[in-house]
Amino acid sequence: MLTIPEGIISSQSSDTRGCGYANSPWIISAKPGQTINISIVDFNTEVDQSNLVSCPLVYGFIIERSLGINHTICGGRQRELAIYTAKTNQVEIQILSRGIRRDGRFLLKYKGNL
Repeated sequence: MLTIPEGIISSQSSDTRGCGYANSPWIISAKPGQTINISIVDFNTEVDQSNLVSCPLVYGFIIERSLGINHTICGGRQRELAIYTAKTNQVEIQILSRGIRRDGRFLLKYKGNL
């Protein structure tokens, strides 16, 4: 569980340590009353944008279990992008394995806010 006010999760750390997958997801908690903003730095933005696919590369999921929310982490769109603002003070992040996400490399930045 991550409880510091802000930080970074890399796809590489999930790949090398086996952390962040569905069986051992990252759990980020903020203080009660706070929410969590999550953005992505994507190193795979050269995906062909000519097709109208809404999510060219699926990297994983941001889950708020208490609300039944499962938000897809999409890549291949922009180099840096705000992707999710939590509605509660806790989220679970599940990153797909390297083979499933087609070796996509990225960073997820998170920050707790009032």
